[in-house]
Amino acid sequence: MIPGLGSIEKKLVKLESDRDAVMQLSKDLIRMSGKAIAAMHAKGSAIPNSTIMELKECKARLVRIEKGFEYYSMQAHQEFSEAMILYNILLNKEIPGMGSIGETEVPYLLGLMDVVGELKREAIESMRRADKDAAKGYYAIMSDIYDSTLHMRFASSVLPDFRRKQDTARIQVESVMNEMLHLDIGPAAKL
Repeated sequence: MIPGLGSIEKKLVKLESDRDAVMQLSKDLIRMSGKAIAAMHAKGSAIPNSTIMELKECKARLVRIEKGFEYYSMQAHQEFSEAMILYNILLNKEIPGMGSIGETEVPYLLGLMDVVGELKREAIESMRRADKDAAKGYYAIMSDIYDSTLHMRFASSVLPDFRRKQDTARIQVESVMNEMLHLDIGPAAKL
Protein backbone atom coordinates (compact mmCIF):
# COMPACT_ATOMS: atom_id res chain seq x y z
CA MET A 1 0.00 0.00 0.00
CA ILE A 2 1.32 3.45 -0.93
CA PRO A 3 1.28 5.80 2.07
CA GLY A 4 -1.01 8.84 1.78
CA LEU A 5 -2.80 7.66 -1.36
CA GLY A 6 -6.16 7.66 0.40
CA SER A 7 -5.81 11.30 1.48
CA ILE A 8 -4.70 12.30 -2.02
CA GLU A 9 -7.80 10.67 -3.45
CA LYS A 10 -10.05 12.43 -0.89
CA LYS A 11 -8.51 15.78 -1.79
CA LEU A 12 -9.00 15.15 -5.51
CA VAL A 13 -12.62 14.10 -4.95
CA LYS A 14 -13.18 17.40 -3.08
CA LEU A 15 -11.50 19.39 -5.88
CA GLU A 16 -13.66 17.68 -8.47
CA SER A 17 -16.77 18.43 -6.44
CA ASP A 18 -15.73 22.09 -6.09
CA ARG A 19 -15.10 22.33 -9.84
CA ASP A 20 -18.52 20.84 -10.56
CA ALA A 21 -20.14 23.40 -8.24
CA VAL A 22 -18.31 26.26 -9.99
CA MET A 23 -19.37 24.96 -13.38
CA GLN A 24 -23.01 24.67 -12.29
CA LEU A 25 -23.12 28.14 -10.74
CA SER A 26 -21.43 29.51 -13.86
CA LYS A 27 -24.15 27.97 -16.02
CA ASP A 28 -26.80 29.43 -13.71
CA LEU A 29 -25.25 32.91 -13.89
CA ILE A 30 -24.97 32.75 -17.68
CA ARG A 31 -28.62 31.68 -17.95
CA MET A 32 -29.78 34.38 -15.53
CA SER A 33 -27.76 37.05 -17.34
CA GLY A 34 -29.32 36.07 -20.65
CA LYS A 35 -32.81 36.24 -19.17
CA ALA A 36 -32.07 39.64 -17.63
CA ILE A 37 -30.83 40.98 -20.97
CA ALA A 38 -33.95 39.67 -22.72
CA ALA A 39 -36.10 41.33 -20.05
CA MET A 40 -34.21 44.60 -20.52
CA HIS A 41 -34.92 44.54 -24.26
CA ALA A 42 -38.59 44.01 -23.47
CA LYS A 43 -38.93 46.40 -20.52
CA GLY A 44 -35.84 48.63 -20.55
CA SER A 45 -34.58 49.63 -17.13
CA ALA A 46 -38.07 48.90 -15.77
CA ILE A 47 -37.20 45.26 -15.12
CA PRO A 48 -37.85 44.31 -11.51
CA ASN A 49 -35.07 45.10 -9.03
CA SER A 50 -35.43 41.51 -7.86
CA THR A 51 -34.03 40.34 -11.21
CA ILE A 52 -30.88 42.41 -10.76
CA MET A 53 -30.58 41.39 -7.10
CA GLU A 54 -30.84 37.69 -8.02
CA LEU A 55 -28.15 38.19 -10.63
CA LYS A 56 -25.84 39.85 -8.11
CA GLU A 57 -26.53 37.17 -5.49
CA CYS A 58 -25.74 34.36 -7.92
CA LYS A 59 -22.49 36.09 -8.87
CA ALA A 60 -21.59 36.53 -5.18
CA ARG A 61 -22.15 32.80 -4.58
CA LEU A 62 -19.88 32.02 -7.54
CA VAL A 63 -17.14 34.34 -6.30
CA ARG A 64 -17.16 32.60 -2.91
CA ILE A 65 -16.33 29.19 -4.40
CA GLU A 66 -14.46 29.82 -7.66
CA LYS A 67 -10.91 30.28 -6.30
CA GLY A 68 -8.64 28.07 -8.36
CA PHE A 69 -11.35 27.46 -10.98
CA GLU A 70 -11.59 30.93 -12.53
CA TYR A 71 -11.03 29.43 -15.97
CA TYR A 72 -14.43 27.75 -15.69
CA SER A 73 -16.23 30.87 -14.47
CA MET A 74 -14.79 33.48 -16.87
CA GLN A 75 -17.71 33.24 -19.32
CA ALA A 76 -20.19 33.71 -16.47
CA HIS A 77 -18.40 36.87 -15.31
CA GLN A 78 -18.37 38.17 -18.88
CA GLU A 79 -22.12 37.59 -19.27
CA PHE A 80 -22.78 39.17 -15.87
CA SER A 81 -20.71 42.20 -16.94
CA GLU A 82 -22.66 42.50 -20.18
CA ALA A 83 -25.99 42.40 -18.33
CA MET A 84 -24.94 44.93 -15.70
CA ILE A 85 -23.38 47.31 -18.22
CA LEU A 86 -26.54 47.22 -20.35
CA TYR A 87 -28.73 47.74 -17.29
CA ASN A 88 -26.71 50.77 -16.22
CA ILE A 89 -26.80 52.24 -19.73
CA LEU A 90 -30.57 51.83 -19.93
CA LEU A 91 -31.05 53.19 -16.40
CA ASN A 92 -28.48 55.99 -16.25
CA LYS A 93 -27.72 56.61 -19.94
CA GLU A 94 -24.00 56.14 -19.29
CA ILE A 95 -21.40 53.40 -19.37
CA PRO A 96 -20.59 52.18 -15.85
CA GLY A 97 -17.02 51.68 -14.73
CA MET A 98 -15.58 48.31 -13.89
CA GLY A 99 -15.67 48.94 -10.14
CA SER A 100 -19.30 50.00 -10.09
CA ILE A 101 -20.42 46.61 -11.38
CA GLY A 102 -17.90 44.73 -9.24
CA GLU A 103 -15.94 42.98 -11.95
CA THR A 104 -12.31 42.59 -12.95
CA GLU A 105 -10.63 43.85 -16.10
CA VAL A 106 -10.97 40.93 -18.49
CA PRO A 107 -14.67 40.05 -18.04
CA TYR A 108 -15.54 43.75 -17.89
CA LEU A 109 -13.84 44.51 -21.22
CA LEU A 110 -15.26 41.42 -22.92
CA GLY A 111 -18.75 42.20 -21.60
CA LEU A 112 -18.36 45.82 -22.68
CA MET A 113 -17.62 44.75 -26.24
CA ASP A 114 -20.64 42.42 -26.24
CA VAL A 115 -22.89 45.26 -25.08
CA VAL A 116 -22.35 46.93 -28.45
CA GLY A 117 -24.54 44.22 -30.00
CA GLU A 118 -27.25 44.77 -27.40
CA LEU A 119 -27.15 48.50 -28.06
CA LYS A 120 -27.45 47.85 -31.78
CA ARG A 121 -30.64 45.96 -31.05
CA GLU A 122 -31.93 48.90 -29.00
CA ALA A 123 -30.96 51.39 -31.74
CA ILE A 124 -32.69 49.37 -34.46
CA GLU A 125 -35.80 49.02 -32.29
CA SER A 126 -35.74 52.78 -31.66
CA MET A 127 -35.58 53.42 -35.40
CA ARG A 128 -38.48 51.04 -35.93
CA ARG A 129 -40.52 53.08 -33.43
CA ALA A 130 -39.35 56.30 -35.18
CA ASP A 131 -37.63 57.44 -31.95
CA LYS A 132 -34.73 59.17 -33.66
CA ASP A 133 -33.27 60.66 -30.49
CA ALA A 134 -33.03 57.29 -28.76
CA ALA A 135 -31.47 55.73 -31.86
CA LYS A 136 -28.89 58.52 -31.97
CA GLY A 137 -28.15 58.07 -28.29
CA TYR A 138 -27.57 54.32 -28.59
CA TYR A 139 -25.38 54.88 -31.61
CA ALA A 140 -23.33 57.45 -29.68
CA ILE A 141 -22.73 54.98 -26.83
CA MET A 142 -21.84 52.18 -29.25
CA SER A 143 -19.34 54.48 -30.96
CA ASP A 144 -17.91 55.58 -27.64
CA ILE A 145 -17.29 51.99 -26.57
CA TYR A 146 -15.67 51.09 -29.87
CA ASP A 147 -13.58 54.26 -30.12
CA SER A 148 -12.45 54.05 -26.49
CA THR A 149 -11.20 50.48 -26.87
CA LEU A 150 -9.81 50.70 -30.40
CA HIS A 151 -6.24 51.27 -29.20
CA MET A 152 -6.21 48.14 -27.02
CA ARG A 153 -4.08 45.34 -28.42
CA PHE A 154 -3.22 42.42 -26.17
CA ALA A 155 -2.34 38.79 -26.65
CA SER A 156 -5.25 36.35 -26.54
CA SER A 157 -3.68 34.77 -23.47
CA VAL A 158 -4.18 38.10 -21.66
CA LEU A 159 -7.48 39.23 -23.18
CA PRO A 160 -9.10 36.24 -24.94
CA ASP A 161 -11.14 36.87 -28.08
CA PHE A 162 -10.96 40.66 -27.66
CA ARG A 163 -9.74 41.42 -31.16
CA ARG A 164 -12.63 39.47 -32.71
CA LYS A 165 -15.06 41.31 -30.44
CA GLN A 166 -13.56 44.64 -31.55
CA ASP A 167 -14.06 43.67 -35.19
CA THR A 168 -17.64 42.62 -34.48
CA ALA A 169 -18.29 45.90 -32.64
CA ARG A 170 -16.93 47.89 -35.60
CA ILE A 171 -19.29 46.07 -37.96
CA GLN A 172 -22.23 46.71 -35.62
CA VAL A 173 -21.41 50.41 -35.26
CA GLU A 174 -21.11 50.78 -39.03
CA SER A 175 -24.36 48.89 -39.53
CA VAL A 176 -26.32 51.22 -37.25
CA MET A 177 -24.67 54.27 -38.84
CA ASN A 178 -25.71 53.04 -42.29
CA GLU A 179 -29.28 52.44 -41.12
CA MET A 180 -29.41 55.93 -39.64
CA LEU A 181 -28.09 57.48 -42.85
CA HIS A 182 -30.54 55.41 -44.89
CA LEU A 183 -33.41 56.74 -42.74
CA ASP A 184 -31.91 60.25 -42.86
CA ILE A 185 -31.67 60.40 -39.07
CA GLY A 186 -28.47 62.42 -39.04
CA PRO A 187 -25.52 62.56 -36.67
CA ALA A 188 -25.53 60.80 -33.31
CA ALA A 189 -26.43 62.59 -30.11
CA LYS A 190 -26.16 61.74 -26.43
CA LEU A 191 -29.02 59.90 -24.77
